[in-house]
Amino acid sequence: RQVFENPKIAALMNNHFINIKVDREERPDVDDIYMIAVQMMTRHGGWPMSVFLTPPGAKGADDRGLKPFFAGTYIPPESDPARNILGFPQLVEALSTAWVEKRGEVIEQADRIAAAVRKHLGQPDKPGDIDIRIVQQVVDQLLGGYDRVNGGFGGAPKFPQPDNLLLLMAVYQANRNDQQWNAIAHTLDRMARGGMYDQIGGGFHRYSTDAKWLVPHFEKMLYDNGQLVEAYCIAHTIQKPKDDPDYYARIVREICNYVLRDMTDATGTFWSAQDAEVDAREGGNYVWTDDEIEPAVADKELTNLAVTMYGLDRGTNFRDPHDPDAKPVNVLYLPVPLHDLAKAQDITLEQIIRSKATIDAKMLVVRQRRKQPTTDDKVLASWNGLMIAGLARAGRTLDEPRYTNAAATAAAYILEHMRSTDGGLYRTMRKGMTKIPAFLDDYSFLVHGLLELHRSDRDARWLDAAKQLMNKAATNFGSERGGYYDTLEGQADLFVRTRSTSDGAIPSGNSQMVHNLVDLYDLTGEQSYLDQANKDLRSFAIPLQQRGPGMIHMVHALLRTRSAKPQAAVAQTKDGAPGEVFDPVTISVAPKQIDLSKGKTKLSVTLHVEESYHLNAHEMSSQGLVPTKLVLHDSDGLQFAVKYPSALSKQYPFADEPIKVYEGKVVIEATIHKIGDAKAQPNLRLTYQACTDNACLAPKTIRLPVEISVGP
Repeated sequence: RQVFENPKIAALMNNHFINIKVDREERPDVDDIYMIAVQMMTRHGGWPMSVFLTPPGAKGADDRGLKPFFAGTYIPPESDPARNILGFPQLVEALSTAWVEKRGEVIEQADRIAAAVRKHLGQPDKPGDIDIRIVQQVVDQLLGGYDRVNGGFGGAPKFPQPDNLLLLMAVYQANRNDQQWNAIAHTLDRMARGGMYDQIGGGFHRYSTDAKWLVPHFEKMLYDNGQLVEAYCIAHTIQKPKDDPDYYARIVREICNYVLRDMTDATGTFWSAQDAEVDAREGGNYVWTDDEIEPAVADKELTNLAVTMYGLDRGTNFRDPHDPDAKPVNVLYLPVPLHDLAKAQDITLEQIIRSKATIDAKMLVVRQRRKQPTTDDKVLASWNGLMIAGLARAGRTLDEPRYTNAAATAAAYILEHMRSTDGGLYRTMRKGMTKIPAFLDDYSFLVHGLLELHRSDRDARWLDAAKQLMNKAATNFGSERGGYYDTLEGQADLFVRTRSTSDGAIPSGNSQMVHNLVDLYDLTGEQSYLDQANKDLRSFAIPLQQRGPGMIHMVHALLRTRSAKPQAAVAQTKDGAPGEVFDPVTISVAPKQIDLSKGKTKLSVTLHVEESYHLNAHEMSSQGLVPTKLVLHDSDGLQFAVKYPSALSKQYPFADEPIKVYEGKVVIEATIHKIGDAKAQPNLRLTYQACTDNACLAPKTIRLPVEISVGP
């Protein structure tokens, strides 16, 4: 607004330069290259980013040009001599004069900077061995920055950094440590209770401007929300909060519902972002004043609860930093957890959750009548991959087909319509028009989404498509030494072919490719995938050793390769049928329909375990092994009793003590009896883990095909 939209400055720019405005989300390669140049020249980075480049042909007909010779971030519209700051118009004049009068020196400086950028971004490191101890070193460094007061890692501004949480949760699952889980749970809680989370509309804003997760930068990004859905799903699976077991699941539902409501294209794919500003006011759509609550809620009791629940009784907490005359307002947040607020209000947690849902729905209706932030309605293949993965995992974790179906719709559209004739991907689509050949991260994150979708609905087409895209990525971007370039070879509009390794708000394509390879190994048992994952990791041995904390997702991939189970113990495709993942257990249930209005009902679940496999018994003591367990979900008002069969006690090479197991035919008997008012629709779920004498398959939890009617 201050510079480029100023007509006089724009005229000056057009008189002296060819001006190219770049969408850094459509062209991350251009942004990466010139951000490094900015950092080298100014010792800091950021946006807006103004970089002055040599034109093609500056040194002769074969010179591609585009080499940076001056760069900066925000440059004001007027000079400030007292602070030795040059205004944008004066800078334009000075650089134009230098180009005319000292062109040789300018070109020489551009060559030096370009050479330094090439060395930093494009030169593959020498492959080497990687010490697995680097995982613990990185975790220790990460936890060293843990904010014990506010949660999160480091100080303000605070970004959600789901990669940090995913690594910590993976390490926790391998070696359970209560202090580590406390850091994870504390961070998940404070993020979700802060103003960085949209309390009434769902979804996370981009980051918190303070250390308390209170005042956000109000922009909402698709990639943040896709990754955070996965993080909260995994946390929900590992360990539910004691005082509010459905807490993480509610956040997942709210994020998914927000994306499906506000960020979904007519094609079923997902838009990229929503602006932070409305009419040049930061957060103008999201903030509230005391006197706006009662007209919105239209209920005195609920209004009083909303004021307390969202901290409006604690004073204002935000004023637009760009408008010193702006009235102080409130960013909504939860100063205390809902279960504590319920105790203080002398009501149950369930009651306050219902009241909150009513308040949120009413306030959201009023908020949507306000002028809304602009939505960036372009569809990016890579970010869609992250959201597809999040929705697919949410559907699986919460047993919510709507989310899985939404992920499948988006994936099917991208595979059908964002492809070139040779099977490659396009990076971006808007209003049905595709453009820009895809980069490495488009392939890597879309494959991640397809693999999560395959895990959720077991449709072979997603696994087949993932394999095809991985092969295409290896052809387009792969290096003989291992690892991948970010861009296609021979792009005329780039002076260096980048090979990114840093995991920031979005992980690097290289990190995700290694995860994809481990996933494909887990799903298919094909050793070549794990071999390639290890080869790729070895190609990053030097940067991992030098800057491991900046490569969190890669460190996580390293942990996964070292934890990968032997090929013989991984799920194999049966009889070579593509996509039909082999399970050594077949299951039958009788009866298939149960009417509890007729009294106590008996049922039996029969498992047939193939030869050379066994199941962990119901009573297990060995850490890391999952017992067989039959559970009735939504069982309020019902009595459920299970009788497990007698187990064998056997010694295995991987265990110090005998383990109780089931072999062959296994029959689990149960009775269900209605003892009170049962309103929910109950369902039976069976958890089991099949093992050989040497290793185990991943545990499974399946919903059994039994229809249970609770009657009147």
